[in-house]
Amino acid sequence: MKCFSRTTIVCAAVTQLMALPGIGLAGQDMATGREPAKKALKLEDIVVTATRTPEEKKELPQVVDVISTKDISMSVGDDLTDVIKENSSVDVIQYPGGYSGTISIRGVRSDYWGTIKHCLILVDGRPIGATTLASVNKNTIRRIEVLKGPASSLYGSDAMGGVVNIITKETKGKIKTSLAAGGGSFATWNTELSSGGNITDRIDFNIDASAYQQNGDIRMGNGHKRDHTAFKKYNGTARLGLDLADSWRLDMKGNWYAGRDIENPNDIDWGDSKQKKRDVDQYGGDLSLSGKIAKNNEVNLTFYDSREENKYRYEYAGINPYKGSWNRFDWLGTQLQDTHRWGAHSLTFGVDYQKVTEEGKSWNADGTRKGPWRPDNERETLSAFGEAMLKFFDNRMVVTMGGRYNAIELKTKETPYKTGFTPGSETFNAFNPSGGLKLFLSPQWQIHSTIGTAFVTPKPEQVAGTWVSSWGTTTKGNPGLDPENSVSWDAGISHSKKEWGLSGDLTYFMTDIDDKIEKVKVGNSLYTYENALKARIRGLEGEFSFDIGTLAKLDYSVRLFANFTRLFKAEETLSTGRQDIRNIADTKINYGLEYDDGHFFNGRLTARYVGHRKDTDWAVKGSPEVENPAFTVVDVAVNFHLAKRQDLSFQIANVFDEYYYETKGYPLPGRSFFGKYTIGF
Repeated sequence: MKCFSRTTIVCAAVTQLMALPGIGLAGQDMATGREPAKKALKLEDIVVTATRTPEEKKELPQVVDVISTKDISMSVGDDLTDVIKENSSVDVIQYPGGYSGTISIRGVRSDYWGTIKHCLILVDGRPIGATTLASVNKNTIRRIEVLKGPASSLYGSDAMGGVVNIITKETKGKIKTSLAAGGGSFATWNTELSSGGNITDRIDFNIDASAYQQNGDIRMGNGHKRDHTAFKKYNGTARLGLDLADSWRLDMKGNWYAGRDIENPNDIDWGDSKQKKRDVDQYGGDLSLSGKIAKNNEVNLTFYDSREENKYRYEYAGINPYKGSWNRFDWLGTQLQDTHRWGAHSLTFGVDYQKVTEEGKSWNADGTRKGPWRPDNERETLSAFGEAMLKFFDNRMVVTMGGRYNAIELKTKETPYKTGFTPGSETFNAFNPSGGLKLFLSPQWQIHSTIGTAFVTPKPEQVAGTWVSSWGTTTKGNPGLDPENSVSWDAGISHSKKEWGLSGDLTYFMTDIDDKIEKVKVGNSLYTYENALKARIRGLEGEFSFDIGTLAKLDYSVRLFANFTRLFKAEETLSTGRQDIRNIADTKINYGLEYDDGHFFNGRLTARYVGHRKDTDWAVKGSPEVENPAFTVVDVAVNFHLAKRQDLSFQIANVFDEYYYETKGYPLPGRSFFGKYTIGF
C-alpha cells in the first residue's frame, strides 16, 4: 500500500463529498448526540457508537453502557478511569497519581503503553489522540458510551474488546458560565472555568479550563504514605459551532493538556528506587462539516490531528536526577461518512484514513545519547465500511449487518543511536463482518444477539526491523506476522417497565482469539515474534436498575442499581502452556443506592467489587505468576443545590480505607475527602 500525503487525503475526501451526494459522515451526530428531527427523545435514550449514527438504545442488538452527565457528576475522583470503572463492569490498568490507565472489556487483555490497544478509545467518534485517559478533562464530558463486544466492522483495529466513546458538551441557548474551586486530601486543589451558549442565532461555543494539583503524596489503605505520588495537570478545551444554512453545520474543536511533575513511584517492592517523573503535553482538535444533501441523506466530513509528547526524568535514590527519555506520538486522519434513511431503515457507509507516527529518544545517566527502546515507526490505514440497520414487523424485529475492509502499512524507520537495527515495512489487509438481531417479544421483553470478528494490528517493530538490546540479545521482526484475530458471539434478554422504574439485561458472551502475538526464543540469543497464542473467553454480564420512587409515585427518586461481569473462562494458550489472562478479574460488580429529590439534594453510595486476578510479578527474579487479592471499594458522593446556580459537592473515596490495587505493585489511595463549590451566572 502506498503512503498518502495529507494533501492527497484532503483532496480525495473533498472530491468524494462534492462528486458523490451519498457519501459523507454522520460523525457530527456522533459528536453531538443530535437525533433526527422526527424523534423527540431524551439524550440518554440515544446511542451513536454502536452504528456510527444516532439510534435509540432500546432498538440496538449490541450491549452499550451509557454513563450520563449525572453519573459523571456523582462518580468519585477526577480521573476518567475512575468514572468508567465505577459505572461499567470493566477491568482497568491504573496507577497512583497522574498516571491514568487503560480499559479492558469482556476479558480482552488491556494494553497500557503505545498506540495499539485491544479497546478503542474515541472522543466524539474519532480516535482520542492520546496513549492514556489522563489527558481527558472530566468537566467537558456530556456522556460516555461503552460498547461491549467487537467493533472492527465499524472502527477497524483496536476495537477487539469494545469501544469507549467520550462525547463532549455542546451548549446551546443563553450563555451560561460557571466557576468552581475545591480541594481535599493529599494537599489537593482544583479550579474550573466553564462557559457556553449562543453568541448569535447561528454561532455557539464552549470553553472549559481547569487546574488540578495534588501537592502531597497519597496515603494507602494500610495507613502508610506512598512516596513520590504527587502531580499537577492543566486542561483547556474550546469549541465553536456555526449553523451555515438549512441543515448544514461546521464545528471546530481544540484541546490542550499539560501534565507536570507527574511522579511515578514504581513497584512498591522496589521502595524508593527506580522512581521517575514525567511531563506530558497533549493537544489536538478536529473540524467537522455536517448536513443533509437530501431529506433523508445525512452527511459529514471530519478531519482530526493530535500530538502527545512525554518527557521522563529518572530520580532513583542515591543518584543525581537525569533526563531519561522522550517520545512523541502523532495522529492524523479524516472520516467521510454518509447515512441514507428510508422509512425505519438506514444504511451508513464511508471511508476512514489514519496515520499514526512515533518518535523517541533516550539518554544515559551521564547525559549522552543512546538508542530508544522502540524504533521510530508509523502505521497507516485506509478503510471502507458499511452498516445497515433494518426494522421489520412494525419495528419489532431489528437486524444489523456491516463490514469493514482495511488496508494497512506498518513501517519502522531509521532511528538515531539505535545500533544493530535495520528498518523495514510490511503491508496487510483485513476484512471484518458483523451482524445483530433484536426481537421485541412484548413492550417489556426483548431478546438480542450479535456476532462479529475483530483484529488488532501487530506493533510495527514486531513485523519490521532488527535490533540488539543492551544485554546483547537480538530481536528480529517477523514480516510474516498476521494481525491478532477474534470471533465473538453474544446473546441476551432485556426487560424494562418505565412505570415501575425497572430495567435490566442479562447477556452471555464468548470470544475466541487466534494468532495472538508472542515473543519467542529461536536461538541462543535470538528472539522473534510469532502468532503462537490463542485465547478463549466465556462470561456473563448484566445490569439492573429499580427506582422505588417511580414505583411508589413519589416526588423523589430512590434508585437501586447494579452491573456485573462474571468470567467463566479467560485463558491464553502460549507456546509454554496455558495461563489465565493477566490482570483480568473473574468477577466485577458495581452496585449501590442513589437518592435525588430533584431540587436541593442528591447523593450516591457505590460499591465496586473486583475478584481475584492473575498477574506477573515483574519485581521478583524470574517474574513468577501471582494472584492479586479481591477487594471492595465503597465511595460516597453528595451534591447540594444551595441557591440559584450555586452548588456544593462532597466526595468520600474508599470509605472503609481498603488497601487495594488495580495493577500489581501500585496501591491506590486509602480513604480521602474532597469538596467543591460552584457558582454560575
